Amino acid sequence: MAELNAYKPIRTKYNGILFRSRLEARWAVAFEEFQIDYVYEMEGFELESGPYLPDFWLPQVTMWAEIKPQMFTRDEVMKCHHLARH
Repeated sequence: MAELNAYKPIRTKYNGILFRSRLEARWAVAFEEFQIDYVYEMEGFELESGPYLPDFWLPQVTMWAEIKPQMFTRDEVMKCHHLARH
């Protein structure tokens, strides 16, 4: 069985948008099914923990959504925390 760290994203086009992975495209499908508006990779940020480009902006609930195939690393959690404070 392959390790989760060996996950290789496959760029996937859906609804005219080229997503960095099939997983992100599947989330776009789910958002649409639940009638949740989204903007893919709307804005990047320079945070104290480094550059960060959240996957989705969900304007109806005014929140960012980050999609990962496994648990967030400590660094990823820190970036999310810094974005929330930003």
